[in-house]
Amino acid sequence: MEEQEPPSPPSVVVSSGASVVDDDVLQQLNNLLQAVCEQNNFVHSEALCPREDGSCLVQSSAFHHKDKELSGFQRASSEFVFPLQIGIPGRVWKTRKMAWHGNVSALPSTIYLRAELAKQASLRGCVAIPLQQAGTDNFFVLIFYSTSELNSQESADLVLERTRTLLTKMEGTESYVIPNPAPNDSDILNGSRSMLSKSRSWLKCELALQQPGAQRSHTEVDDIMKFTRRLDFFKHMAEAQRSRLCQHMHLERIASGTVLHKSSDVSNQSVWRIVVLGRVSVQVTEPYGNPCYSVWNFDSGQTFARSYLELFVNDEGISAHVETMTACQCLLVHIPNEMRHEFKSWTRPLWYEELTRYFGVSINEAGEALGMCTSAIKKICRRHGIARWPHRKIASVKKSILTLQQRLRELEVAPSQDDGAIASLRSDLLDAVRQRMQCGSNTTQMPAGDVGEEEDEIDVDLFDDEQAPELNHSHKRRAGKGGA
Repeated sequence: MEEQEPPSPPSVVVSSGASVVDDDVLQQLNNLLQAVCEQNNFVHSEALCPREDGSCLVQSSAFHHKDKELSGFQRASSEFVFPLQIGIPGRVWKTRKMAWHGNVSALPSTIYLRAELAKQASLRGCVAIPLQQAGTDNFFVLIFYSTSELNSQESADLVLERTRTLLTKMEGTESYVIPNPAPNDSDILNGSRSMLSKSRSWLKCELALQQPGAQRSHTEVDDIMKFTRRLDFFKHMAEAQRSRLCQHMHLERIASGTVLHKSSDVSNQSVWRIVVLGRVSVQVTEPYGNPCYSVWNFDSGQTFARSYLELFVNDEGISAHVETMTACQCLLVHIPNEMRHEFKSWTRPLWYEELTRYFGVSINEAGEALGMCTSAIKKICRRHGIARWPHRKIASVKKSILTLQQRLRELEVAPSQDDGAIASLRSDLLDAVRQRMQCGSNTTQMPAGDVGEEEDEIDVDLFDDEQAPELNHSHKRRAGKGGA
């Protein structure tokens, strides 16, 4: 079986392709967006549709905003695309169900990547509605934004019903329908077996795991090790290290609906689980009354731990938990106390978004926070395509943002306000925020664009000595030796 890459967490990518939508359809969507906004006091709306290759959702040319100042938010949003289940557009695309957020500007970027843009544009409440054109493959996700918080399911349901009514009354929209929800694929998975759990190596491993760790023979440990070679968690681990973990590994059989980790739990870097059979999901709950929703799934062969929940919570009252969506079989890996220091140097699976949380500090500080040595982080950076630790670049863009914010505050309190200058500064500020977001974006998915002018500055911290390119003395002086 082919080895799996580390699972990509929720994120969005810059658009590298366009959607093809008929002009008449765009006009009908524009009319619908405007009517829904006027009826529900929304200030901005957008229609997303699948890209030509069908791999993700992109912005169509249909949008409506009440205030021209929101054109900056629309312009910045046009660069992002949303794969299936990623972000609110991707979740609606997958489930065919309406979704909503009480305050998008307060969400972590792993749930709503454009949170910083929304905050600058003063956008808060958000409702997303699926739309299908009958008799065609045309599918859209309509998203509506307000400047006030959306605080109840009833408010979101009212928007849905008003949109449904408008579809029957407006000219040219009779062929559009709000589709029925898609079947729950977790129900389909329940009771089925993954390719990983059907393999011969797993059958031998399963038998060996029935023996208590202290009583396992060398042959049984060897059977467990043969199976773990398929798993990404052990992919870059030395044989001796893997053998010690396999000696004490356990097999868990877990019922559907079991909560395994909560964001309120104390973080434990020594306990990891690997899904062999079934599905485990990260569920998020917001403090606005909407039901919890899934932001990421772990399927066969994928690794998870309580620490992943930290990517989806913040200080705004958002909580998360890991729950089994089906009956599951998981390998429980416990890092013994005597191996925890050694574990810091192992290049275990690390999401790109786990790294981005520390892009604003030096690589040494990031290593301390992640409980890993800098050598391990450098290896992971290379696998993710990160050529330079972006601490300096982000600091430069942040400085520009602070300067723009200061100038904007001065203009807003001036005795005679220049509305044109204020609007221009707000647009520049949105562009600067977008640039800062690009600094932390996955370079394998999002082009670096024109962010910063550091192409000649190579960060030697991300190369081993023998792999570092030839640098002249001026480069070495600027890059330094002790971290970014």
